[in-house]
Amino acid sequence: MATIELLQQKIVNASRELNEAIDMSVELRRHSPQTKTEVMKIWEEFLGQFFGYIKKKSKESKDNLLAGISWTRLKLF
Repeated sequence: MATIELLQQKIVNASRELNEAIDMSVELRRHSPQTKTEVMKIWEEFLGQFFGYIKKKSKESKDNLLAGISWTRLKLF
């Protein structure tokens, strides 16, 4: 059964993995300019799938999973 604690742990684990992927991306791009395009495509595919899945599940559940999230508070950029 889903719990808040289980959700938090899943997010912490995913965040750890994503941080490692970001570090790898930086390293790959720094050491080989030829890989910059490949790394960019990998991230585009991942982000497209990620946000696409959120959109799909939001539509199926009729519950916008991104509603109420303040993009300003996230300070993305």
